[in-house]
Amino acid sequence: MDSSRKTVFVTGAAGFIGLNIVKAYVKAGWYVYALVHKTMPEELRTLSNVEIIQGDASDKQTLPDLKVDVVVHAAGLASDIGRDEEFRKINFEPVKFLSKLAEKKFIYISSTDVYGIKDFEDADENTPLLEFPKNPYPKYKIASEGWIKENCKQYVIIRPAAVWGEGDRTLEKRVVEFLQTSPFIVHFGKWRGQNRWPLANVKNVADVIVRVSETDDFDNQAVNIIDPEITTIDGYYRMIAEKYYPQKTFREIYLPLWIGKLIGLVSTFVSNILKRKRPVFDPTFYAVHHVSSTLDFSSKKMNEILRHK
Repeated sequence: MDSSRKTVFVTGAAGFIGLNIVKAYVKAGWYVYALVHKTMPEELRTLSNVEIIQGDASDKQTLPDLKVDVVVHAAGLASDIGRDEEFRKINFEPVKFLSKLAEKKFIYISSTDVYGIKDFEDADENTPLLEFPKNPYPKYKIASEGWIKENCKQYVIIRPAAVWGEGDRTLEKRVVEFLQTSPFIVHFGKWRGQNRWPLANVKNVADVIVRVSETDDFDNQAVNIIDPEITTIDGYYRMIAEKYYPQKTFREIYLPLWIGKLIGLVSTFVSNILKRKRPVFDPTFYAVHHVSSTLDFSSKKMNEILRHK
C-alpha cells in the first residue's frame, strides 16, 4: 500500500449503507479498511484497494491496532424494537474507542430521528434535538452525538432520513413483506397517506461522507441527508407495490391514529417479550409515528456539500 494514500476505516462495511460508503471511497481513490462482523457480501471481496477486517465494532478486543486518516462509523443497531442496554452497547459505547482510531476526522452516522418523530416543516441542522427520547434508538444516537461534540476535535455528524436504493435489504424488504400479506395499504391519522416520507438515497449518503472527508469546510457540523424530491408515504408504498406486485391492486384504508398506536403497542410488546430482532408484525408503536407524521427536513446543506469542489 502506498503510504501517502488517504486511508479510511469503515465499520459496518457489509451492510447496505456501509458497502455503498466503501465503494464511494474506492471510487475516490482512498485505501479502505472495511470492518465486517458476520456476513460477507461477495461484492466487497471484489473491490480493489480494500482490506477486509473481521471483527465486531462493539467489541474493542476484536479490532485492529491501526491509525487511519478518517473513521466512518456506519455499524449499529437500527431498529424500532429492542432492549435499552443492547442499544447502549452497540450504538453508544463503541464511539468512545472508534473515534480514537482517526488521526484527522471522525464521521458518525446518526439519524434524523434525533429531532423526534412529529410533523416537521423544512427542519434544518439547527432544529433542537429530542429532549426526552423514550425509544432507545434515537436516545443513543443523541447520546453519541453529545459525546462526539465534547471529545472529538474534528468530526462530522451525518443524519440520514430513511435510506433507500439499489440493494436495500431493510426498509424496502419490510414494506414488501407487508404488502405480500395485505390486500390494503393502511394509513393512520390526519394525513391520510399524504405526509412526506423522508427518503435518503444511499448514493447521496455515501457521496456526502466522501466529500466531507476531503474538505475541512464542514467540520464539527451535522448534515441532514434527504432527497430533495418529495415523496408521500402513500407514494412510497405505491412505488414498492408497482415494483414487486404490478398485477396486484391495493385499496387504501384510513384508520384513526389511536388504532395504529394500539396495534403498534401490541406488536412492540410481543416483539420485545420474544426478544425478536424484527417485529412479529407491522406496524410497531415507533413505526406508527413515522408513517403518520410529515417528516420534512431541509436538504440545503447536503446540496451545498455535493456541489462543493
